[in-house]
This record gives sequence, structure tokens and C-alpha cells, in this order.
Amino acid sequence: MKNLWLLILAVTLNISLVFDLYGANLAIVDFSDEWTKVTGLKDTLDQFKIDYDDYTKQIESGNLKFTDENKAFFIGSMVTNSLILHQGLDKNKKVIQEFVKRGGLVMEPTQADQNEANVDWLPEGLVCVRSDPDRPDIKIKNKNHLLFQAPHKLTEKDFQKWGHQGWPTVWEVISSQKGFTVIMESQGDPVIMEAKYGEGKFVMMSLAPDKYHVVGNDKHTKQKAGMFMENILEAFVLSKPWAVKPSRKLSTRWAHLKMHR
Repeated sequence: MKNLWLLILAVTLNISLVFDLYGANLAIVDFSDEWTKVTGLKDTLDQFKIDYDDYTKQIESGNLKFTDENKAFFIGSMVTNSLILHQGLDKNKKVIQEFVKRGGLVMEPTQADQNEANVDWLPEGLVCVRSDPDRPDIKIKNKNHLLFQAPHKLTEKDFQKWGHQGWPTVWEVISSQKGFTVIMESQGDPVIMEAKYGEGKFVMMSLAPDKYHVVGNDKHTKQKAGMFMENILEAFVLSKPWAVKPSRKLSTRWAHLKMHR
């Protein structure tokens, strides 16, 4: 009996350690925009039982400061619908750039072009310009990218027929860019793209999987957007050597997460 309790304690501590590591690694900013009316990123992470540092208040005050444990910074879809947050991100562009330069990853999914047409906090040499067209079709240019590998093997079919109200899969297309490698496109325009900067990486999207997972029009949209969010977390947070021991298998880590959903 004593050995059984020791085993249970060890397993519990192991699971707790996994979640503590995840929580220390991920930082976010989120906002309930005028179109979806939800904070989709926080809602999704809470559902997945992923801990995070919420820096929304810091950015509203114009004072963003990452901890040494933060390794990835996710900006929620349509965050720049808040003028204060938009200005806060721009004010902290040097903080964001230095974070990536030292090895961090910054990901920004779709933003309304009337709120953030030009992404001004990107460093010199990188350009991302958003525009109004919304499109239902996508083409994956790099099918071997980690975004489409685990824990779900995703194909172009998995991104078809997403919807929120009248908006399709691609919401506010990226109309022009400089310095990025395009991973997914729609009619020749970037949908997902990434760029190395220093030791880290910037990732830009014209998809809103965090919001679509929460308020998509139907079960299909919510399910597929949720699966893609899991892949985003796996590719940019959970699979990194600073997140967990390299020996821990992908399926085992997601099994831990799903046990608590």
C-alpha cells in the first residue's frame, strides 16, 4: 500500500511539473473584440488546461516586461481592435524585438486591417501588411511544417469551410510582406508566414483559430480550429527542449493534457 501511494504521488508531481513548465513558457495578450465578443485565446488555453502569463494589463499600461521563463508570446486574434492595446504593442516594439532576438517566439494571428494594417512593432527588414479580403480557400506550401504534423496530421481539407458569422477561413488576408517565408497562402497571398530574427522567430497569420474555436458557426469550425490550436501549441511551445525533456513523447504529453479536459 505504501508503495502504491508513493507511485500515485510521483505521477501527480510529474503531471504538475509538466503544467508548471508550460505555464512559465507562454505569455499572452488577449481582447474581446467587437466582432466575436470573446477572448478566444484565453478561453482556448483555459479549456486545454494550459497555464500562461497574461500581460494584457501590462501592455495597456505601456509597460511590457517578459520573465526569463517566457519563451513564446501569443497575441490573440483581433487584439488590436483595442486602440490601447494596439498602441501598447507599438510602444513596446523594442521589448518585443529583443525578446525574439534572444530566442523567443512571437505569433500574431489575424487582425482587422482598419485596426492594424501595418504591423509597426516588427523589426527593420520585416514587413507585414493586412488587407480586407476574406477567402474560403487555402493552399499549404510547406506540408512538412510542424504546424501540420502533431498531434494532428492536418491537410488543406481540414481548413475548408471554417466560418464565423459571414467570415470564411481566411479573415483579413496578408496583402504584402517582406522577409518572411510563406507556409500557407490563399490565391497567392500569405496566410501563415514566419521569419527568423536573431535566435528567435516571428509568426504571422490571417487565420483566427483561437476565436473560431470558441465562436465558430458550427461544430466543424470549432473542432478543426481547436485541432489547429493544439498543433500551434505543439509546434511553438510544447515540443521545445525548454518545455519538457526531449525523451517525453508527443502523444504522452497530449495524453496528460486530455486527461484534465
